[in-house]
Amino acid sequence: MKNAWQLYFARPNKRTVFFLTLAILTVTLISFVYFLTYNEGRVGYIFDDPILNSFKPIAVSEITFFVTYFFAVYGIIISFREPPIFISLLQAYTILTFLRMLSLYFFPLEAPTTIIPLKDSFLQSTFYSGRENLKDLFFSGHTATIFLFAFAFRKKGTKRFFFIGAYLVGILVVMQHVHFSIDVIAAPLFAYCAIQIQKKIRLN
Repeated sequence: MKNAWQLYFARPNKRTVFFLTLAILTVTLISFVYFLTYNEGRVGYIFDDPILNSFKPIAVSEITFFVTYFFAVYGIIISFREPPIFISLLQAYTILTFLRMLSLYFFPLEAPTTIIPLKDSFLQSTFYSGRENLKDLFFSGHTATIFLFAFAFRKKGTKRFFFIGAYLVGILVVMQHVHFSIDVIAAPLFAYCAIQIQKKIRLN
């Protein structure tokens, strides 16, 4: 792993690309924290979801938290072994976060009336600024993030593993009525767009 990063940084301008990627990601994430505060105070559209209406919510926060961060941490670890893939993922995640801000701005939704708020200690201590966020809806960030890994990795077995994880996360957030079904259905589309935009930029 050390040699991979040494070889990567030995190439022209790669240190600049790496630190510029980190800087832009940091600014984007900080902006996202402020945006979520603003978004939580907005009046959104009321969406009558036939899928959510068909069953009562089930509290699965602990399982959702474990599954999401298991796949996220594992994805970071294995991508870190290949610097170009790791940096591509950082850039794609930056693009995904920007797309989330756009989608939340243009398609504000009121939370499902039957929602059982998701207990995510990481989000509450970072992006949610210690509060309970209910309107971070379209599209599902938990689901899209795992799909991002699935689209980025090249090995079929690894891709399949992360696709399973992404589908599982999507099912879990719908089970708890944390997200509408459309939030989860849209997640892989936005994740795929983020990957494709990053490939067009090709700064890895």
